[in-house]
Amino acid sequence: MSTASFGTANHPFRATLPPRVLLRLPVFEPEVQARIDAAARSAEVQQAAESVITPPSRRWINRAEIRDFLLAYTACFLAVSAWLS
Repeated sequence: MSTASFGTANHPFRATLPPRVLLRLPVFEPEVQARIDAAARSAEVQQAAESVITPPSRRWINRAEIRDFLLAYTACFLAVSAWLS
């Protein structure tokens, strides 16, 4: 098969490939696209449900977050101290 018979295949190897090989693939598989669409629809429904004005929470940080931060800080501090000593 020559380049002229296959159109835009400029490379000799690409010119030997059948047309089905050079077809563009979809960005997502149909199953994945269906799940993405379903997630978008559910997000729209959830956003519409949350559009009702709710008062903001007064506490923007809780004890568990403080504990997790201190554990991570202490672990990093001990790791760096052990590395330097």
